[in-house]
Formats: sequence, C-alpha cells, structure tokens
Amino acid sequence: MNRSFHGTLRSAAIAAALLLIQSAASAIEKPKQAAPPEAPPEAPPVTIAPTDETQFQQTLQRVTTFRNFRGLSIGDEAIDQIARGEADKAVASLSTLAAQGNRDANIALVRIQHLCNSVSQSRQQDWQAQLPQVAKQFPAERAGRVAGVLKTQAEFSPRAKQGCSQARFDFAGIESRLRASAEAGDPASAAELAQFVRDPAKREALLQTAISKNYAPAMYAAASNLLMAVQRGETTENVSKIRDLLKVAGRSMPKAKLDLANCMSLGCDGHPADARTALAFGTDAARDGEPTAFLSMVRMPWGRQMPRVQLLAWQYFGDQLNEAGCMGDAYIVTSLGFAQSIPMLEKGQPTQVLDAAKSQAETLWKDNGERAKKENGCR
Repeated sequence: MNRSFHGTLRSAAIAAALLLIQSAASAIEKPKQAAPPEAPPEAPPVTIAPTDETQFQQTLQRVTTFRNFRGLSIGDEAIDQIARGEADKAVASLSTLAAQGNRDANIALVRIQHLCNSVSQSRQQDWQAQLPQVAKQFPAERAGRVAGVLKTQAEFSPRAKQGCSQARFDFAGIESRLRASAEAGDPASAAELAQFVRDPAKREALLQTAISKNYAPAMYAAASNLLMAVQRGETTENVSKIRDLLKVAGRSMPKAKLDLANCMSLGCDGHPADARTALAFGTDAARDGEPTAFLSMVRMPWGRQMPRVQLLAWQYFGDQLNEAGCMGDAYIVTSLGFAQSIPMLEKGQPTQVLDAAKSQAETLWKDNGERAKKENGCR
C-alpha cells in the first residue's frame, strides 16, 4: 500500500512538473504577429486616347478671336492670322492700315498687344497630367475629344508665343493715335481707352462720350462698372440705369442681353425680381448662341420658368453648338457644364419627355442654328 501510495505521488509530481514546464514554455513564447494586410491593387493607369482635334482647335481659336475683336472691321484675313498664332503678320498689315487713319485697325493693335502680353506670361501646360481629371469628369464618349483639345492647345501655345515675339508694335504710335481718336469723339476709341485710364472721373467721361453716340460696348461697360460698384456697397445712386444700359446694349451684344436677364431675375438693379420678363431676354441670348446662356438658364430663376422639356431641349441645342466649336476656348468648361446639366435634367424622366426634348431641340437648331453660328463667327 505504501509502495502504491508513493508511486502515485511520484506520478503526480512528474505530471505537475511537466505541466509547469509546459506553462513556462507558453509564458515565454513570443506572441505571433499578424501578417500585414495585402496592399490594395494599384488603380489601372488612365488610358484616354486623345483624338486628332487639329482642325477643331483651329475652329475654336477662330471663334475666340472673332469674339475678342467683335465690332471691329479688320477683315477675315487678320482674324484668321491671329487665330493661327500669326500675330506678327496681323500686326504688320494692321499697322499699315492704322498709320493711314483706320481707327478700327488701331484698336485691334491695342487688343493684340494685350493678347500677346497674356500669351507671353502663360505657362506651358502639361496636358497629359490633366487626363485623370478628364476621365473622372467627362463621359467616355466625350473624354477623347477633350483630351485631344488639351493636346492641341498645348501645341498651339508655342506657335502663339513665337508669333507674338516676332510682332513689331509701334507702341507710342498706337497710343498716340488712340488718344487722338478718343479726343476727336470716336466712340470705339474712347471706350477702348477707358479700360486703361486709372482716374475714375476720366474713365467715366470717356465712356459717356461713347454712350452719347449709342456705342453698345460703352453702355455695357458702364452698366457692368455700376453693377460691381453696387454689389461692393460703393454706391446706391443711379442703380436703375443698369437695366436701361443693358437693354440698349443687348440689342447688338448677346452677352449684355444675358446679363440683363440675370440681373432682372435677381432684382439686382433696384427693381423687384422679375424672372418671367427676364425669360424673354435670356432665351434670346441663347438663340444668339451666347456661351454662358445655356448654363445660366439651369441656375438662374428665369430658366426655371421653362417647362422641363424646353429647358432640356435648350441644353441639347447648346451642347450641339459647343460640339461644332462655336463657343471657342470655352469649349472644355462648357462641355463639362453640359456633362453635368443634361444628366441632371434627364434623371428620372419618362421616355416621352426625353423624346419630346430631343424633337424640340431639332426644331430649335433648324430655326436658330445658323443665327447662333453667325453671331460667334463659327464657320
């Protein structure tokens, strides 16, 4: 019995010792670290293939130049030369005309000076670095063209800089002729000079000289200056003149017509807001192909007076006009606007509404397409 008892104790002691050893071994074992998470797969590289938009870019440049020199009788050749980046050739021919007393040619030289100043200060854009944003913001069917426009814009910039660097401006002669013409009462010269006069009283006097001869750009400039002064809280006088000036200027300037619509719909000129009356002016600006009219009608109260079908039809019209190149260097930003506004207006609409809008857009294009293209120098 004692032998059995001692054997049992011995077995228990051995078992306890083994358990102690196992516990100790467990206690000093280093904890196992979890395997690091796998790195997320890299995003696939952007693969937008730019389409060849060389000819389209020329249209965009031509429209932009036409709009910048609107109202000046300088001939198609000078417009085309500037649009091709050949400022030196345009300056040479216009300088001859200006020296012979052609006031429009002299004003054009002033504008080319400032155009070349902007061109010389611009930085070369890395169009490929912009492709990821293009892929995010534009539908696939439009992204290739947008990329192509970015590419051709980057290629155009060095040509424009070279043309400007080779242009020979007679700075003193241009300024002297501009001042002399303004003093002689030429409204276009007075309005042009007003942009560069620092003294507010002299600037206003020049504009009033041009306004007295019903020169629309001067009216538009005066209205814009007064509107900014009101918005900044600098004046509350003659606020009602904003509407009168924009209304007259809008007879020949689509941009003034649109600004009148926006102003009236918000009541920015001392009158109560009147979106319904503003609708007529805003819609007419769209008929003229004013680039900002189409996105304004989506955002401004006057556009919300339209039924959904009509509003969507005008968006289709504007998109078609933009794709024809008739909005100039605003092509990309306007294309982005339509890429947002059209899906927003289409969302949740039944098929019959979309079909009706497309049908109405075709009618709008048939009735107003040529007018809009002509207003923008789009050929």
